[in-house]
Amino acid sequence: MAPNPATEARLTLLRLAAIVAVSFGLTLISSTLEPALLGSKVIALVPARSADAAVFGAVTFSGLLVAVFAQPLIGAWSDRANTRLGRRLPFMQAGAASVVAGLVLIVAADSIVLLVVGLLLTQLGTNSVLASWQPVIAEGVPQAQRGLASGFKAGFDLLAAIVGRLAAAELVSLQPEWGSVALYAAIAVPIAGLLLTLFVTIRAMGVDRSPPKAEAPLTIASTLRQAFTVDVRAHPAFGWWFANRVLFWAGVIGSSVFLLFAARDVFGMSEAEAQRVIGRVIVVLGVALGLVILPAGWLADRIGRRPIVIVAGLMAAAGAVLAVISFNLILPVAILIGAGTGIYLSSSVALINDIVPKTDAARYLGVANIATAGGSALARLGGGALISGLNSVSDSSVIGYQALYTVVAVFFLLSVVVMVLAPAARPTSSPSRARASATAVD
Repeated sequence: MAPNPATEARLTLLRLAAIVAVSFGLTLISSTLEPALLGSKVIALVPARSADAAVFGAVTFSGLLVAVFAQPLIGAWSDRANTRLGRRLPFMQAGAASVVAGLVLIVAADSIVLLVVGLLLTQLGTNSVLASWQPVIAEGVPQAQRGLASGFKAGFDLLAAIVGRLAAAELVSLQPEWGSVALYAAIAVPIAGLLLTLFVTIRAMGVDRSPPKAEAPLTIASTLRQAFTVDVRAHPAFGWWFANRVLFWAGVIGSSVFLLFAARDVFGMSEAEAQRVIGRVIVVLGVALGLVILPAGWLADRIGRRPIVIVAGLMAAAGAVLAVISFNLILPVAILIGAGTGIYLSSSVALINDIVPKTDAARYLGVANIATAGGSALARLGGGALISGLNSVSDSSVIGYQALYTVVAVFFLLSVVVMVLAPAARPTSSPSRARASATAVD
């Protein structure tokens, strides 16, 4: 019998924060890559200005293919690993090494092919860390504290987005004076952030010495057969969460990833000006959003995850509609979409950790992250093609972006509909070993 959530030993706030600290390092990488570093590399490597948004979307889409396949596979392997370092740590350490190599290759790339190779290596590394770390909330955090833990994670994500985008924008914009040194300085920030936060999280987790699943070792062939299988009859809320995540995340990425190109095309800024302005807008936005993330996680623990997810979708949809009305309203647009995203992250992460079975947590969460990758891929590939195609056909620098935000608003609203129709999750509390570990290391 699963332990009663009311009687589970609670973790201290410091340990909750430490367990999810690595999320800061992972988000620092993505916020450095996009839009500043990858956007700058694409602009430098693609001579045709009218095509660079489409190329940017295609390049970043290719990186997401790694996430689709890597997370379930690595999650399944880490569920069954049995080493002296436990189940999860070897995959985290190997992933960190891959991230460092990939970022260096991205900066050094002198062709789109090498840029894609560096991005694939970086994505493999970040997804190795993520796939082996993300089950920790389901396995080691009491059910009654998962909303708060998810709030801490969302807060770290927000802080990393601010630091990463501001630092990357300022450093990348120094290329005219510093040359390639500016790009190497830009990647030094996320590398240091990942290594430091990974160390903190590993210390807080401890070594997971719980026995692996008592099944035959997984081969590549058997993993491919099993890793992508989920039992939706036993966990009916999983499919609805998945659909909600695809739609919401497509809206989030579609509304944010092309901002560098929008600042240049719509407002006539140079690349350096656009880099700096976007970085500073993110800072203002982040300060405002920081006020809502932890309260959203706290509310998700008390009134339920689904109502908070629904409110987040409505807020983000309102922001997208404002962008369609006028791009001059970009600040309130950013605040509404950003606030909705922050609130969504606090509640959505807690919800999926309630849904997944604890014996297969890493594998199920790997499959769940296909929804994030799928929504992101849809936005990047479709958004880039939509912007470049419509702007080229209409000889306008604005119509493509207005069409994109119209689609984004529809996606946000559809995500709300899915969550309204979704069945209630049947939350399960963390295993008894988590109760023991909670009192062992604080």
